[in-house]
Amino acid sequence: MSRPVLSRARLVGRQLRTDPATVVLVVLATFVTACVLAAWPRTVDRVVGADQADAVGRLSASQVDPTRSGSWLVDTGAGSAQALDDLRGLDASLRAVTADAGPALRPLLAEPRAVLSTDRWPADRGPRPAGIAELSVRIRVDPLLPDLVTVVEGRLPAPTDVAPVPADGAPLTGNSPDAPVELAMSVASAERIDWHVGETRLLGGGTGVTAVLVGTFEARDPDDPTWTHLDSTFAPQVVEHPDKGTLVDVFPYADASALPVLAVEGPLALTTWFAVDTGPTATADRGALLRDLRAFRTATATDTELDAALAQLEPRQRLVVTVLGVLAAGPAGVALGVLWLAVTLAVERRRAALVLLRARGASGWFTGGLCAVQGLLLGVPAALAGTAVALAAVPGPVSSGDLVLPLATGLAPAVLLGAVGGRVRATRAALAGGGRPAAGGAARTARWVAEVCVVALAVVAVLAVRQRGLQGDAAGADPVLLALPVLLALALCVVVLRVLPGPLAALARLLARGPGLAGFVGAAGASRAPAAGLAPVAALALGVAVTTSSLVVLATMDGGAARAGVVAVGADVAVSSSAPLTAATVDDVRRTPGVAAVVAVGTADGVVLRAGRTSDAVQVRVVDLAALASVQRGLPGVAPLDVDAAGAPDGAVRAVVAGAVDVDLDDEDLLVEVGAPAEQHDLAVVAVTDRVPGVTGGTTSVLVDDAAAQRLGITAQVDRLLVRAAPRSDVGEVAAAVRHAVEGSTGSGADVVTRAQVVERVTAGQLVGGVRTATALATLTSLALSALALGLGVTLGARSRGRQLALLTTLGVPSRDARSLVRWEVLPWSLVAVAAGLAAGALLAPVMLGTTDVSVLAGGAQPPPPTLGAVGLGVLLAAYLLLVAGAVLVAGAGARRTSAVAVLREGEA
Repeated sequence: MSRPVLSRARLVGRQLRTDPATVVLVVLATFVTACVLAAWPRTVDRVVGADQADAVGRLSASQVDPTRSGSWLVDTGAGSAQALDDLRGLDASLRAVTADAGPALRPLLAEPRAVLSTDRWPADRGPRPAGIAELSVRIRVDPLLPDLVTVVEGRLPAPTDVAPVPADGAPLTGNSPDAPVELAMSVASAERIDWHVGETRLLGGGTGVTAVLVGTFEARDPDDPTWTHLDSTFAPQVVEHPDKGTLVDVFPYADASALPVLAVEGPLALTTWFAVDTGPTATADRGALLRDLRAFRTATATDTELDAALAQLEPRQRLVVTVLGVLAAGPAGVALGVLWLAVTLAVERRRAALVLLRARGASGWFTGGLCAVQGLLLGVPAALAGTAVALAAVPGPVSSGDLVLPLATGLAPAVLLGAVGGRVRATRAALAGGGRPAAGGAARTARWVAEVCVVALAVVAVLAVRQRGLQGDAAGADPVLLALPVLLALALCVVVLRVLPGPLAALARLLARGPGLAGFVGAAGASRAPAAGLAPVAALALGVAVTTSSLVVLATMDGGAARAGVVAVGADVAVSSSAPLTAATVDDVRRTPGVAAVVAVGTADGVVLRAGRTSDAVQVRVVDLAALASVQRGLPGVAPLDVDAAGAPDGAVRAVVAGAVDVDLDDEDLLVEVGAPAEQHDLAVVAVTDRVPGVTGGTTSVLVDDAAAQRLGITAQVDRLLVRAAPRSDVGEVAAAVRHAVEGSTGSGADVVTRAQVVERVTAGQLVGGVRTATALATLTSLALSALALGLGVTLGARSRGRQLALLTTLGVPSRDARSLVRWEVLPWSLVAVAAGLAAGALLAPVMLGTTDVSVLAGGAQPPPPTLGAVGLGVLLAAYLLLVAGAVLVAGAGARRTSAVAVLREGEA
């Protein structure tokens, strides 16, 4: 009974051993598919998490931690023991609140903190006032102070025992000089007010509180986030009042046991915060964390900026998920196409054995099951290995949902091999070695229906995505957009393969009149369906489409970053200073080595635009437009402003409005009012723009030429210089020289920025860097898989190609013509796939960029227009042409190895 099972196992093993090439291909395709499906979602999570951590990391602890301020009543007659019990009760209640936080927020919450402080008390300045007009103290109580500071001199305040006041006794009004309140403060604060350790001073109004400084301290960790909540702990607050003189506030600390004494003048201020560990936010679920944080804020009446920061990340994360999801659909689709081709090739290599089994009585279920067992043996280990490699390459939390698709890929070879192997029939043509039978009428009809459906789905998908616009899907990536790369590639391949036979048939008829045989036969054969079928054409086209769209995305990001640099700087170098920039400063900059041109930009306020009864106060930017055109000459995307070239009434002031104003700019009676009393002048708006690069910012401004400003009597203060570097000069060195010249002229610091620095800031972020890396990986993966699909497509037709070449050479056809026929068989469908892929990528990129706001990836306020990137696309096209040329050479070499004797013997059989 065990013999049939053993023979099947031996048959499976024999087929796997005798055809190692297809075994390697199936394993490789499964491995790559599982690896892509497992790694890509984790890559997206990693990019999103890094951006989330980067955004949260820019916030200080006082901005992140939920914080509340209130008052704390202390029973001054109950004594120290009761006050300490009340503090312990407060701590317990805060811990209970932390324990009730939501599951996404609770792991991020550290121990809650509560610090008490008095109001601002006037304090005795002591025997050494050191120029202090008024000295105030705010005494703080922090039970964790000993763990946070290092004592420099003396000691920290020791616990005291304030006895309860008897029921019939007088209320507690202070402490006696014989038992002063012990305080400790920072070294810098003690030095600034000249309070020595051991010295006693009187604090507060009324009867006052006597305090003695028992020690000074420094922060054990200056970067501890606690100090962002307790500002001025280590440095006094100093205010130079023009009338009163120097006002100083210091913040000493007392022991908690002194609370009954500190509260004699009223309730104490209570500051409570729940420290949040922002480290795990890189892997936290943003939506769940935001919901828990908002619920926690409501329950605790705290304030934090963390929820607003997380909410602002939603469109950024949706953008990343959409863009990377679209780019990931390509490699995944190509990998599945490669897997299908590998399975088809494996069945073709086994066809003779499967046909023999069917001829000897084996059922289709038997042959299909035999192939499915081989698929299981090959696919499951390959999928496990691919998933393991992806998990190791992209570390992070693993959920069961992330592993479903990668592991299910291991079953794909079994399903595909079983389906294809079960369809093998023992026909006369198959027994004679003729390969697969021609498709019947029903199959051709089904193919037509399928192709029409694919084209219709692609058209509907494009229209649906375009109609949705930039709104996107609030829940995540648009599934229609994710499927669009596959639909576009398939649709274009179907259309091209249906249209191409007509021109090729006409070419064959034309070549039939010539003396050669290869051109006619090759064109006639190419006018029929490709020997390898639609699968390799679609897989190759999809790979080309993804690499094309990836390069367009990268070029668009680079172009947007460069445009952001131009808009922000407006020249090669921009200089601003808090000190006035005079004409002498401009001359010094103009004489700086490496400077080709410089223009000064001035600002004036108090100018009003008036049209009828409406008016709007605006800011005026004054600049020499001729000098501005010289500075901005050659900048990408910047058109020089020339207000004199535009038509305007004689005597009217020509101006450019940047931004939106509350008056009708088309009003014929548009006026500008300057000075007090106001003088009115006719104004002609010759251009309206969102922004003049380097000159106007986010506020509404009116730009006028400096000659017009002088005629209007506008006095503008120069606050910005735009500099164009000389050709072949180092912009960084020019910027350093300009900084030196400005600081030497003004005697104060200068803010100097270059376009390259702005571009670097835009591209150096975690989000942009992650998207660029992921896009580059998608490009390389698609390129490698496209090469594999091309190779498999060529290999699938190797048998029939070899038979044809052997028969032709046997019949006396010159070997050169025979090799030309091989080129005719490979070149048309491969070039069609490349062309269809380029067209699909060129269409996919604008659709994707038109439905996702990629301005956050480009550093601009507006989405950048799609940029083709001619150099990158040229390199890509050259790479694919080299792949096609290599495929032709491999096909010719493989066909020449076919033995004519073996082909003739097959024909005799």
